[in-house]
Amino acid sequence: MGATWTGAALLDQSVFRAAAARAQSTGAPTQLFDIEKVAEGVFAAIARPAALINCNAAIFVRSTDLLVVDTHSKPSAVAALVAQIKKDITPKPVRYIVNSHFHWDHTQGNPTYKKFAPRADIVASVATRRLLADNGPQRLKESVEQTQKSLEEMKAKATSASGSDKAYYQRMVAEMTAYLKEMQGYAPELPNITVDRTLVLQDPAHDLHIAFRGRAHTAGDVAVFCPQKRVLATGDALHGFLPYIADAYPAEWPRTLYDWAQFEFQHVIGGHAAVQHSKDRLYHMAGYLEEITDAVRKAKQAGRSVAQAQQTITPATLASLNRNGYGDFVAASIARYYPPGPNPTPAGILSEGVKTNVAHTYTALDRA
Repeated sequence: MGATWTGAALLDQSVFRAAAARAQSTGAPTQLFDIEKVAEGVFAAIARPAALINCNAAIFVRSTDLLVVDTHSKPSAVAALVAQIKKDITPKPVRYIVNSHFHWDHTQGNPTYKKFAPRADIVASVATRRLLADNGPQRLKESVEQTQKSLEEMKAKATSASGSDKAYYQRMVAEMTAYLKEMQGYAPELPNITVDRTLVLQDPAHDLHIAFRGRAHTAGDVAVFCPQKRVLATGDALHGFLPYIADAYPAEWPRTLYDWAQFEFQHVIGGHAAVQHSKDRLYHMAGYLEEITDAVRKAKQAGRSVAQAQQTITPATLASLNRNGYGDFVAASIARYYPPGPNPTPAGILSEGVKTNVAHTYTALDRA
């Protein structure tokens, strides 16, 4: 964005035009995020449901510029959010971009931010930069291949479905087709500043602490903490969905969350779903991770297979999902912010989520 947003638009108006054209041609919504003011000078861009999910973004308005946490799954999402920030928040330029972790739906917008803001720095943990460098191209290839496979399945379902189900599958087809076109020729952009524990950015508006405290959802999760505004941005290490454990360290993840709990925050901008306005869900997620990890470890030590463990470890057997309304909260968040398919039920959402968590935890227990 250089000195002004106008300069950025002149630099790359084609990105905006392409994003708008894609949205119009596919019937996809042109507004991909809901902007929520979390505190003075702090905003959350809450991602609306999409076939190729976007992450939320945390936007910290500094005295002369912005820090944005996470960059979504595709360039057009960045273009859409840039336009919303300019319209609804501020014309100040982006100075820092933080990748909370390496997953595709949080980092594939990096190159587009750099087009708009050539002087912006991308900040991540040492581990996240390494994972992006080592795994980024392969993960993109897998994402494209999986999307192509899902696209064919959605086309078949759209042919035989009717009513609201047909409309759902048609939307998925349109969005997946647009994603595949958009990612042709994509090249990743790596962070150029790395953090091994804490980087503090001081500013008259407020300070920002970019903190790595241990492995969790991935090997390199960082949180961004604003002490003056009591806000914590957490990526996917703490959000409104069930945890995703495929790349995780479930035995260590709760300890990382408890370390983050030492920050004096009141508001949490997670990687997905709504802003949380207390520390409660941090303890609820940590408790769920501890319980499911312990249950899977015992099943594995007893010689049970993944399928056998999934039969005995269910939402009904996990106390952490059945106290404090945590299970109901997660199911409602997924139903609202992630398109899980036609006619989902809370029980079905939790059942499938726990099955997936059991399978991933079974493997992750052996991760060094």
